[in-house]
Amino acid sequence: MLIFPDIEKALVAYFDQALAALDTELATDVRVATKHSQPDEETPAKQIVIFGNYNAETMARVTREGTVTIDVYADDYATASALGLLTEALVRECTGSEIKKAEVRLGPVRTTEEGAQERRSLDVFVIIKGTNY
Repeated sequence: MLIFPDIEKALVAYFDQALAALDTELATDVRVATKHSQPDEETPAKQIVIFGNYNAETMARVTREGTVTIDVYADDYATASALGLLTEALVRECTGSEIKKAEVRLGPVRTTEEGAQERRSLDVFVIIKGTNY
């Protein structure tokens, strides 16, 4: 039986590790999660929120295609833009044992949604390898 990994969990772990490895103020204190902070919680100054889903199985049958939306939030325009561009650069490097391909199809795009924080959004195409269970 072939099982595919939880793409959201894999990317959250990847971003936590990748950001921690960078020696820059931009990469510090970034909350990475699958949901935006809740209204009853203190809103972090910087957040990366990941939402992923699977699409078609590939011809190889051991890989599947998926789509990931990554929303980047920050308290100000400049930080949101810089963090969005950093996120784009990092997502292109996330390939390894589970994620075989990551291609940014769109973004980072500034959204028109009004909110307390600036938001940038990325649309990413991924190919994920399954493992025998």
